[in-house]
Amino acid sequence: MYQCPVCGYKGLEAPPYESSGSPSFEICPSCGTEFGYDDSETDHATLRNTWIQSGAKWWDSSTPPPPNWNPYEQLKAAGLGGQ
Repeated sequence: MYQCPVCGYKGLEAPPYESSGSPSFEICPSCGTEFGYDDSETDHATLRNTWIQSGAKWWDSSTPPPPNWNPYEQLKAAGLGGQ
């Protein structure tokens, strides 16, 4: 499993970007970022701040969040901030 550079979710099936720089186009179920699309013109920090300002809600309604999921603890554990 791989980590989302926007929200710190550690359940991505592929790395957001290959070593060649090619994006996975996978969508993070936590924050909804599609790598290679959403981050093509907006940096990860800006996407993160937008997600947090929108309430840091779980994005994917078809994939349940991990048990006891807390977006701020997820960010903190990933070294991306949090509360």
